[in-house]
Amino acid sequence: MNLVLEANSNTNLSSKILITFLFMFMAGSMIGYILEVLFRRFVSAKKWVNPGFNKGPWLPLYGFGLVVMFSLTWMSYSLFPETIHFYNPTGDLFGLNYYSGATVYDLIQILILGTSMVLLEFVAGLIFVKGFKVRLWDYTNMKGNIMGIICPVFSVIWFAVAIIFYYGLNPFVYDAFKDSYAYMFGNTEGGAVAHFGSIFILGITYGVFIVDLVNSIGLFNKISKIAKESKITARYEKLVEAQKNQRALYKKKLTDALPETLKRTKDKERLEKTNKKFSLLMRKILLVDPDKVDTTANYDENGRPIKESDNNSNNE
Repeated sequence: MNLVLEANSNTNLSSKILITFLFMFMAGSMIGYILEVLFRRFVSAKKWVNPGFNKGPWLPLYGFGLVVMFSLTWMSYSLFPETIHFYNPTGDLFGLNYYSGATVYDLIQILILGTSMVLLEFVAGLIFVKGFKVRLWDYTNMKGNIMGIICPVFSVIWFAVAIIFYYGLNPFVYDAFKDSYAYMFGNTEGGAVAHFGSIFILGITYGVFIVDLVNSIGLFNKISKIAKESKITARYEKLVEAQKNQRALYKKKLTDALPETLKRTKDKERLEKTNKKFSLLMRKILLVDPDKVDTTANYDENGRPIKESDNNSNNE
């Protein structure tokens, strides 16, 4: 494997690359956390939800995903014969000195990356569902799902992510990998200070992460039990429902008070009916139960995942 990284003969290149991968893992975990929070706030749950098992701002699944996709791409570029040209817009990806646009061989990379992400999601979901009786995501209402952990729709999304990573992000991730390596271990002026400071900050971050992980695992059962016994979740959902009904009533009164010329036209009514029919059709195609679109019961009032009962887990 062509490492494309310079190192002195008296240093341990493997340990340096490992530390750089640890940096990539943590960066991916934090970026993934931000993306999941925004997705659940504006797309799925429609509220601010902590999507992770930990309390801190990191989702290890995304960190693993970034490292896995980058590593598999690196291995493919390095292990396949040079006669097979992969996408190489910069002319120096992973030490391959040629320029190339998209080729038919890229399908190999996309297949590997997409499959790896689906498997990673399944393994991670299986660990939490079977090990902790917790669902960090819930596909039980999606047609073709396996144990509610993976489903065809989101598998397609993961393959789309693989395509976006391969064609859009991979060159930047490769450059970021090289730059972070050079910053931490480079021999330029101030390199020793950069090395000490960056490694120290990375170590502190991982220390907090490990404490958070251990604490979350150790206290999770107690927190879930208290939340269930106090019925806080039920009260919270009733409050949300009451607020929703109040907003609908206010909207109706406001609409009724408008002049007749400002009320909905027939064209708008037909458009709304068309949108409702399309939405219902998509739910019938994708969902097991079209009327079930809410998975908020998986979380408590703080957005923390609620532990499932053994009976529910065994029935899956």
